[in-house]
Order: sequence, then C-alpha cells, then structure tokens
Amino acid sequence: MVSRAAWVGGVLVSRLLMVAVLVAAVLLTVNNDTKRKYADDFYKLESYSYTVAAAAIGMAGCALQVPVAVYLLCKSKRTTPSTLVLDVSMHLDVVVTVMLATGVGAGFGATVDALRYVRHSKLPDDETKQDFIRYYNKAFYPAVLLLAGMVLSMAATVVSARLRARAANGDVADV
Repeated sequence: MVSRAAWVGGVLVSRLLMVAVLVAAVLLTVNNDTKRKYADDFYKLESYSYTVAAAAIGMAGCALQVPVAVYLLCKSKRTTPSTLVLDVSMHLDVVVTVMLATGVGAGFGATVDALRYVRHSKLPDDETKQDFIRYYNKAFYPAVLLLAGMVLSMAATVVSARLRARAANGDVADV
C-alpha cells in the first residue's frame, strides 16, 4: 500500500506540472498570430479568449492548491488532515477540471470549425488562405497543452477524492 505522503507528493508534482503546461498553453495562444497584418483581428476567435480564461482559472485554482498540498505533506506523518481542508481541495479540483475540459472543447471545436471554413471558402487570394490555415493549425498546440493540463487536473482530482475518503474513514495507516 502506498503511503499518504507519496499520494500527496504525487499530487503536488501533478499540480506543478499542470501550472507549467497551462502557462505554455496561454503563451502559445496569446503569441499565435498571422504572418500578414489585417485591418482587424476578425480571425482571432472568442473561443481562444475562453481557453485563455479557462487556463488562467486552472492556474489560479492550482496556485491555491499547492500550499494545501505542502501542508498535507508536512502533516502527513503526525496527524490525520482535516476533512474540511480535504473537502475544499477536492471540490476545487473538480471545478478546475471541469473548467479545463470546457476550455479544451472550446479550443478544439473552434479550431476545427474555423479550419473547415477557411479550407472551403473562396478567399480573394491563396496567400491569405494559407496564412489563415497556418494560424489555425498552430492553434491546435495550445489546445493539446490544455488537454494535458486537464488530464493532470483529473489525476489530482482522483487523488484528492482518495485522500478525502481515507480521512473520512479514519484511515490513518501510513504503510
């Protein structure tokens, strides 16, 4: 049986990786641009703003969770952690996972739809069409990183639920 400290340490690593992945997703989304300059940014979809917001909420939730994980790691040998702390941690993990899942759906869905539209549209010149195709192809990278962040968040949620269930059952064995 794996000790509680190992589980909490795994969650801490998962959360730190999640922050790194979400920062990369935000940076890739914000820095994605077309080669040509257009009069307005009509090609930047609102869904991309939503994915950035979802990643920011995920990072904020994770930033709130890291001190809790460090606290649980320090207290794991001495006492059973408070079920209230574990409840809040678990519910925050669920909220972050759902937000990231909706961000992933928005990012992939908008990109697939926009690429389909651009490929079948009759734009005035082929250079503009290729510019948009390159832009939307690059938009898949942050969506994949957001998906990785969501998977890491799901792992943290599962471990949080497991730790909460163990604390509720009074399982203090640290074998």
